[in-house]
Amino acid sequence: MKKVYIGIIIILVIAVAVVLASSSEPRKSIFTERIGDMTLVRYETGEAAARQISGMYGLKDIPLAKAYSAVYTSGKGTMRIWAVEAPDHNIANDAYNSMNSMLGGSTGHEGHEYSGDVGQTDSHKGHGDAGMVNQNFTKPVKLDIMEFVIPEVYTMYANNAVNYYYFKMNYNMGRVYWIIFDSPDMDYQISIVKQAVMDI
Repeated sequence: MKKVYIGIIIILVIAVAVVLASSSEPRKSIFTERIGDMTLVRYETGEAAARQISGMYGLKDIPLAKAYSAVYTSGKGTMRIWAVEAPDHNIANDAYNSMNSMLGGSTGHEGHEYSGDVGQTDSHKGHGDAGMVNQNFTKPVKLDIMEFVIPEVYTMYANNAVNYYYFKMNYNMGRVYWIIFDSPDMDYQISIVKQAVMDI
């Protein structure tokens, strides 16, 4: 009788594993096929992605072990994502902090931190004159979009587009992510970026 129970438990565990595997989102490299209603239309890894990153201010200074890029589209806009994986998480963390400092990002909770008014068109354009570096570039502002503290997501307006960046790591790997999103609908944009941060 004991063997029958063990057999049933084993079968149930296998069945659950099969269901979970079949229901999980298919992946292309580190990217999911879909983020919200956006569809992955192109992705690159290795040298092709590294060439793109080599011309990007900030990201090009992250020590590179692996590189990734992707393009997602929907009827509401196009989102481009780049990710740089450093040789180990300590190197990645130091490089990210250096990049964030160079861009003018803060590690504290200043008064100009993102307020959550995603519907306001000026909310991502430097929060008034104080955040404006020039007409094409604003200082990064920490977003308050995640239910948890890590990763901290920063946004800035650069070259006529809203940019987001953040850092994710585990015990042996650290990746710096950069997202450029061209949708004029800020509520939509924030919801998709939030899902990208959680899923990729």
